[in-house]
Amino acid sequence: MPNKTKNGKKTATPTTPKQVKGDESSPKDGRIHHRVPVQLLVDYRANGHYLFDFCRDLGAGGVFIETKTPLSHGSVVELTFTLPDSKETLEAKGRVIWVQIEVPDKNLTPGMGVQFESFTAEQRSLLQKFVDRYSNQSPNSPSGKSA
Repeated sequence: MPNKTKNGKKTATPTTPKQVKGDESSPKDGRIHHRVPVQLLVDYRANGHYLFDFCRDLGAGGVFIETKTPLSHGSVVELTFTLPDSKETLEAKGRVIWVQIEVPDKNLTPGMGVQFESFTAEQRSLLQKFVDRYSNQSPNSPSGKSA
């Protein structure tokens, strides 16, 4: 938005974040999409390199990937993963929107938050149904591990 002039001085016009129709904000952390704790292998490609790590949580809007070597903020990644209760492989393009480096003496998991930028409508629906199914489960969260 353009700046307004007041007494010859420019002042910034505040903007409010846009919310996508149908999304619900999480009161705890301000996220638009709810995430569920899950451990599953995520294959991803960035800058011509193929990598794989485990994700820690997953939602319709994005994923946190545990890694000691996160990509830089703004990196574009192509992700491939399979939901624990599905045989469907999901593919999406995403962007690294935050990075958590390893901090000695702190209980922080190193990794990166990736926001999904593209999914087919069918894949987004499958992912949302998965999140809805497991969003109320805390002790028995889904896992990509076999028992």
